[in-house]
Amino acid sequence: MLTGGRPADPPTGGQPADSERGSIAVFTVIFAIAVIFLTALILDGGIAMNAKERAADIAEQAARAAAGNIDVKALRATGTAAIGAGACPLAGSLVASYAQRDSTGVDAVTSAAMDTCVAPIGAQTATVQVTIITKPLIPGVLGSFTETAHASATAECGINLGAVC
Repeated sequence: MLTGGRPADPPTGGQPADSERGSIAVFTVIFAIAVIFLTALILDGGIAMNAKERAADIAEQAARAAAGNIDVKALRATGTAAIGAGACPLAGSLVASYAQRDSTGVDAVTSAAMDTCVAPIGAQTATVQVTIITKPLIPGVLGSFTETAHASATAECGINLGAVC
């Protein structure tokens, strides 16, 4: 049949009807897998940034705990806040408790350790280094996230640094 001087196209656009069946389904499956993978990478990036913040938070809290372990006898004798004995074990137990508490969820901490603690008896400043390890959402692609943070805290009396208590 002729319409306007040329033969009419078949309803499939000139191609056999079965040649493109299922091509949209294949494209949809590949696209869905790619979207899921990219979403997981975005979530893993968020987990990595959260691990950095969490390491810094744990280090700050451990340093505060060490600096907060004030030698009461020295404080009463001299009027100056100074770090007492057992400051580093106190900070270490705090890091361990954070590791245990944060061991569940999508951004679970698989390991938290206090690498160093410098809080000499009689000093006013405590410095702590903490390393945490978290697992990504897709473990085979990125491995694990290891973040290390340093923090220092100073033993103070009241609101004025170095003031007599």
